[in-house]
Amino acid sequence: MSTNSKGAGRLVRSLMALGLAAVPGCGTVKTTNTPRTGTEQLLLTNAWDSALQKIDFRPLTGVPVFLDTTNITAVDQGWVVSSLRQSMLTQGVLLRTKAEQAQWIVEARVGVYGTDEHNLLIGIPQTAVPPTLPGIPAGTIPEMPFIKKSNQQGMAKLALFAYDRASGQFVWSSGTILSTSSAKDTYVGGVGPIQGGTIRGGTEFVGIKIPLTSEAGGDEAGRAGRQNTPSDPAALRQSASDLDSFMP
Repeated sequence: MSTNSKGAGRLVRSLMALGLAAVPGCGTVKTTNTPRTGTEQLLLTNAWDSALQKIDFRPLTGVPVFLDTTNITAVDQGWVVSSLRQSMLTQGVLLRTKAEQAQWIVEARVGVYGTDEHNLLIGIPQTAVPPTLPGIPAGTIPEMPFIKKSNQQGMAKLALFAYDRASGQFVWSSGTILSTSSAKDTYVGGVGPIQGGTIRGGTEFVGIKIPLTSEAGGDEAGRAGRQNTPSDPAALRQSASDLDSFMP
């Protein structure tokens, strides 16, 4: 092949590459979201697990027991009831599927199962400009935060008691148990979110763990929290965070 032919071939290929590069193109990825966020579900179920781990069911061992869950009404009822049964069985309670098969009846109730949120803003909040000010166009001045933080908290309150099925005599009470969990999002100078809280077991920035000094050095609670296993009480302890200094 002559030198001119080779040069012409290279020119054609170059022109084709330029033409392909100039053609516009785009791609889309379809995403969907569940009606409830994962953060909300973790806040609630972690708070429930933490409360459940504080109950000592060992006084109920050795006697056939029926668990009455009539008064348990929660959005995660399946998780709530199943984890309650598991905790009782793990501690040696003899559960029966029917009340007439049991000697004692354990009645469970849920007083609180929900979330709260509070926010902190250091900066200029979003401001609406009314049309009555002369020389200033009406509209909205956007929010200009220096530090912005939101703190979501999950709360669970439960209580159980037991009575003898035949005599109706009171035999045991768990007392009232209240536990919380947290999720924190912080923005500094518009950069964020820097995320922390008990449900995350550490501090993250856009999904990347930040090795803060207060979380380093063989922190057993932090490592247990990252495992996020309901069977370990340390998994739900709140890890310390330098970002707590932004709290009011």
